[in-house]
Amino acid sequence: MLGDVRRMLPLLAILGAGMALRLVLAYVVFPGQGFASDIRQFASWARALADGGPATIYATSPANYPPAYLYVLWALGVVSGGQVPVGLLKLPAILADAGVALLLYRLAGRWRGPRAGLLAAALYLFIPVTWYDSALWGQVDAVAALVMVAALVLLVEGWSEPAAAAAVLGVLVKPQALVCLVVVAPVLVRRHLIAVGSGPVPAGWLAGQGPVRLVTSSLAAASVGALVMAPFDTERFAPPRLAAVPVAGSFGGLAGLIQLASGQYRVLTANAYNLWALVGPRPLVDGVGSLTADSLTVIGGLPAFTVGSVLLAAVAVLVAAGLLRRDGVLPIVVGFTVMAFAFYALPTRVHERYLFPAFASGAVLAAAGLAGVVSYLVAGVLNAINLHAVLAAPFGPPGPPGGFRGPRGGFDLGGIASIHLPLADLARSPPVATAVALGQTAAMIALVVAWILVLSGAGEPPSSPARSRRVSSLASESAPT
Repeated sequence: MLGDVRRMLPLLAILGAGMALRLVLAYVVFPGQGFASDIRQFASWARALADGGPATIYATSPANYPPAYLYVLWALGVVSGGQVPVGLLKLPAILADAGVALLLYRLAGRWRGPRAGLLAAALYLFIPVTWYDSALWGQVDAVAALVMVAALVLLVEGWSEPAAAAAVLGVLVKPQALVCLVVVAPVLVRRHLIAVGSGPVPAGWLAGQGPVRLVTSSLAAASVGALVMAPFDTERFAPPRLAAVPVAGSFGGLAGLIQLASGQYRVLTANAYNLWALVGPRPLVDGVGSLTADSLTVIGGLPAFTVGSVLLAAVAVLVAAGLLRRDGVLPIVVGFTVMAFAFYALPTRVHERYLFPAFASGAVLAAAGLAGVVSYLVAGVLNAINLHAVLAAPFGPPGPPGGFRGPRGGFDLGGIASIHLPLADLARSPPVATAVALGQTAAMIALVVAWILVLSGAGEPPSSPARSRRVSSLASESAPT
């Protein structure tokens, strides 16, 4: 028992330091502050849920998040009597950061050992991107990342039905979690349809598992989705003929809600320093807030929106096809990281925070060695500059393309103060913004190359009889019966 406690001390120290950093930033250095417009929205949704419940939330408020995170806001609204303080709104994401770190410790530890697990947890907790998002910004990307990483852990350990359910739950937290389905679905098809009985695999993954497990996994995913959405009026976003159909109306409404939310930003890039920040008559790299409609014709007479969608779809096909061929920790984690990065780097209408999930799974890959750590830190610095450019000196409420400007310095929105940080002009300067956009585009290309190498068999840690027995034993212990 004492030995187990001693082995956990390094992890507890890392978690404690990571949480202390966030709590000090959120409640001591910047109390009552954040990205005011986002926090004001969360506060208003929490108040609406506390007052009227979820049955009419979409009809009576401008809420545009899927239902899962609204449960959290509903609870916060109830316990605070409808007046949710900024500090309370930041707490779920801060706690989710700790949960993500724990899952990364487990995932990286299973792949490379306890030291890799500790390194992955530390990298995630201390890279500026993560604490900027939760402790400073007040956003909830860590909550979605927690569910997505949980789906990856379940998938690696052979729990098909819970993995499918977690992937759908992630989409119900934030739509960006659709990238998780691109990983989970082909892996389950491979395990339960293509590769059943075809060669040696870790014990428990395929033994006695056939196509019926695809059915049960689909049912688990659909059931979780239906139960989570049941109290909410998501069906109002569904086509009229579908809206009155139980369950189908909820899922049709979810699709409509996601489409509606995406349609609010019909621009090349909504402040993300990606490929599209370099494009247009007034490219974003010339100044944050320079917005160009994504109907702009760019290649072969095609609008930018179509080109970006095709590029993302091409990467999704590449990842899914690869996962139909290869299974295991490395393909699953690399495939997810490629998809998470592609969702930020390739389509139009992307916000600066959409890269967040890649830093969760990427911490596992970084823990493999020095080159991985350096690459992870470089990517983290680039994205942190992008976050800083938006957070450091707030904007007013968004308007039409070209109208994203607002006061310089901190200001107040509904009693919530925006953070004002130094070096905003430097982070937004054309040379820095261009370098970040080029660097993040290069990182996307490097990840695609890495994925191709993974499919060729590169990157697996050296095998040995002892390691093979350990992996098989771990899989046997964790596999469902």
